[in-house]
Amino acid sequence: MNWVDALARKNIQVEYRWVPAHKGIEGNEEADQQATKAAYKHCGSYTETQNPLPFLDYVSFSHISRRLTEVKWEESKEEIKKMGKKSKHSYRYDLVKRGGNSAVMGAKKTIAARFYQLKSGHALIAKYLLRIGKRRDMKCWWCGHEYQTRDHLFKWCKRWKREHKRLWVDGQEGDDGYEGVEKVFKKPKISLPMSLVFAEEKCSQALMDFLSCTDVGRISGVVEEAENSDHEESSDGGV
Repeated sequence: MNWVDALARKNIQVEYRWVPAHKGIEGNEEADQQATKAAYKHCGSYTETQNPLPFLDYVSFSHISRRLTEVKWEESKEEIKKMGKKSKHSYRYDLVKRGGNSAVMGAKKTIAARFYQLKSGHALIAKYLLRIGKRRDMKCWWCGHEYQTRDHLFKWCKRWKREHKRLWVDGQEGDDGYEGVEKVFKKPKISLPMSLVFAEEKCSQALMDFLSCTDVGRISGVVEEAENSDHEESSDGGV
């Protein structure tokens, strides 16, 4: 501190002592008032492109950090207003400019959540539930197949046969239409891993439509099985 060195050169010693804040101590109250004045001195509005530091001659770092946070929040609010309102149940912000997926962002929150859960491999399907110890096997509770994997549900599960055809082959016409996944990749579904399909944004609308028409990724069926398992265990215990 330059002022400490200046005082030392004049043989003035400085001693630091802790005092409780806002307890009516005269010197401390005066220091608090001066700090408050300094904090708000020359604190005019500034934008992200302007450097605020020249306007803040003696302001604490905490105040600078707080002001920058406030400015960022204000800028975010203005940007959100330009994008449009967000409904309670949907993602309605136009985040495509930031690299967002328009099909997912425009969907209901529950559908979007299932999309990302299935994409990341953390969805409510038998394979994942077995891995985390919530099931004893990988049997599909929709069609009875031995292995309920992501590929099985999106390609082969007999319960969703009609929805598979629209997802992979037919697609959908209209303003919100889309091509079938096989037409997008120009390959049959048997040669397309689901990780590749989820990564391709052109397929997102088809996947979202499939999820909205099915219960893939939902808990349906698991509860019934758990109840049946508990009933069997209690019966065995009674014997």
